Amino acid sequence: MKAPKRVILLTPSMSKGGAETQLLKLALFLKSEGEQVLIISLKPIDEFKEALEKSGLEVVFLNSWSGHFMSNLRLLYARVKGFKPDVLIAFMFIAIIFARLLKMRLKFKLISSIRISVLPAKWFVPFKMTTGLDDAVVYNSAASKSNFESRNPRLKQGMVIHNGIFIPEEVSPAVEKGEVFKWICVGHFRWNKDYPTLFKAIALIKDRNFSVDIIGELGGVTWPYQMIEELNIQERVNLIGFKPEASVFLKQSDAFVLSSFSEGMPNAVLEAMAHALPVLVSDIDGNKELLTAVNCGFLFEKQDEYDLAGKLLKVMNMTEAERTALGERGRQYIEAQFSEAVVMKQWKTLIEKTESRCVESLEH
Repeated sequence: MKAPKRVILLTPSMSKGGAETQLLKLALFLKSEGEQVLIISLKPIDEFKEALEKSGLEVVFLNSWSGHFMSNLRLLYARVKGFKPDVLIAFMFIAIIFARLLKMRLKFKLISSIRISVLPAKWFVPFKMTTGLDDAVVYNSAASKSNFESRNPRLKQGMVIHNGIFIPEEVSPAVEKGEVFKWICVGHFRWNKDYPTLFKAIALIKDRNFSVDIIGELGGVTWPYQMIEELNIQERVNLIGFKPEASVFLKQSDAFVLSSFSEGMPNAVLEAMAHALPVLVSDIDGNKELLTAVNCGFLFEKQDEYDLAGKLLKVMNMTEAERTALGERGRQYIEAQFSEAVVMKQWKTLIEKTESRCVESLEH
């Protein structure tokens, strides 16, 4: 019998984001397969506290780096050295940089997971200086892979492993839909979600009979309430806040909208497709890749409220049968390409091949 593999998953934090959600899914899968798993968070942010406590996973949170820089470095080095990982999987740029530096002193195989195609300026120099230390590189979309590798020619050629998405068995609405057309948007109020463009677009067509439910953490900001009042769209926008299970709201909705001007491969869009909703999303890498692959909705020009407003009307003016057809195509695509079972099998194969120093392409 093979000894269980020892795997560390390194992340900037355990915030409620798409990358962190995928990391937790992977950790739980590996644990269920009998592997020894350790999660290390570079920041003390724990927004998965209840889930982590129930999981039985071993998790280490570093302290705030302000005032704890050297002690954090010592703790990180000691925990990685003591765990003796066969494979370390680093999610996102800062975690990749730390993992590469650790690999210079410790013996483990490194899988770097790049989640977006644009390297932030603050990580540019250390990322470039440590390029070449990865044993495997993973992207969550073909568009991100193509764009990132074209800008970083020295980086090891990577592969694509999509985000794993839960596919609901039942996609019919939990309650009967009313006369008001219900849009849903799922995303925390972060800079890249570009909610101002969405609010402006809603204001342009506020005379129509529709509502937009927004599921996401506001993080203490008040500007959304102020902007909604200034645009006089209080009757059109419902700020619901964070909900651990957005599926209830997805089932009650007619269509999905997301106004981000920067994303990797957004889980929220994938989950909406899994619930057979037509999607209206900005024309950026991951979104464009999805809608080019399958006709399940529409793209609008990012940061263009007029184009977004026109596409909102376009979807609302479609017949229910036309929207159903869009949604069903999206669901079928997600089930075939993004189901958790398919994605976790790809991760397991990559980990095994990386550990054995025989990484092969899994793209075909």
